[in-house]
Amino acid sequence: MSKLTLYAPSPFRIRTIDTSTRTVSDPVSSLEGGLSHGGILLLDAPRSLVYRIGNSEHVDEIDVSNPKSPTAAHLAAGKGAKLLCAALAGGFGQPPHVDQRLYCGGSDGFIYTFPLDPSGKTRKTNSAPAPYEVEGAHGRPIVDLAVTSDGTHAFALISSSDGKAAAVTKDLKPMPHNPRVHYYADRPQWNTIPHPDHISLTPDERHLIVTDFGGKKCTIIDTTTTKSYERPLADYAGVPVHVDNTTACFLCPGRFHSIDLESGEPKKGPEMTGITTSLFYFAATGAGCAFFASPYYNKVSCCLSDCNGNGQTFIFSEHSKDLTLETHADMTLGIGVITEGG
Repeated sequence: MSKLTLYAPSPFRIRTIDTSTRTVSDPVSSLEGGLSHGGILLLDAPRSLVYRIGNSEHVDEIDVSNPKSPTAAHLAAGKGAKLLCAALAGGFGQPPHVDQRLYCGGSDGFIYTFPLDPSGKTRKTNSAPAPYEVEGAHGRPIVDLAVTSDGTHAFALISSSDGKAAAVTKDLKPMPHNPRVHYYADRPQWNTIPHPDHISLTPDERHLIVTDFGGKKCTIIDTTTTKSYERPLADYAGVPVHVDNTTACFLCPGRFHSIDLESGEPKKGPEMTGITTSLFYFAATGAGCAFFASPYYNKVSCCLSDCNGNGQTFIFSEHSKDLTLETHADMTLGIGVITEGG
């Protein structure tokens, strides 16, 4: 693996990382216009689509099949609701009514779904069918989503100051009543840490991990029961960079750390090498890698490692040692995506 592709959200830019020379290229292409808070990217690799999510009434669907000339479409809820998060099931053999949909959490407590259009390549720009109401949200925003691989259940994370019943299961299977109004939510619900903002589902779909970016605790949920457990973390939660069936790994300002999902034991990992500790930083994951960068005066410092923080190596400009802030401002805030190949 000598070439990686790096996608950054704001503005949307595509770059190539050469691991053999430890360099990152100037943008291969760029879509001007960004999100005020950096934004989050979600990859649909089989279709060469990248979704950009922020505090907006639409999600950007960016076709990167031609990296030098990406094109964008806007997916909107159509009810004036802001779309705050998105998830893909990514499984095979899904039921027809949920097949390969994009799921988005709304500021109004509804889950909006975007099916493939007739081409099978991109998704419809309007939510269809009618949205699913997460009844337990009581109109509060859905700040994050996780969806089972078969696309039949969503786990919605509700904006909550106290964490009471903040994680809610939503059955996405068809309901017997006329869906033109909306579907209704299911149970169970779980209590979480206060102010939750991220939910992850393990590949075996047995555990959910709920975190708050600036908090030092998490909630581990057993999806087969009604139980949830609050556990301490080794550092600030920051960004989840990898979740498997036994461990969740995080990248916070300053270091990597993890937690064992069965025992709840937190573990400190490697510190970030040569990166200024700051609450403002950029992170991207994928292809078994973690990339992190932070602004420092008029420059950007960045590093590449595996998802546990091992094998950290500095990444420099393809032209010189320094990455200038003016040219690499997209690598200072938000959550990006990495894929194999340049």
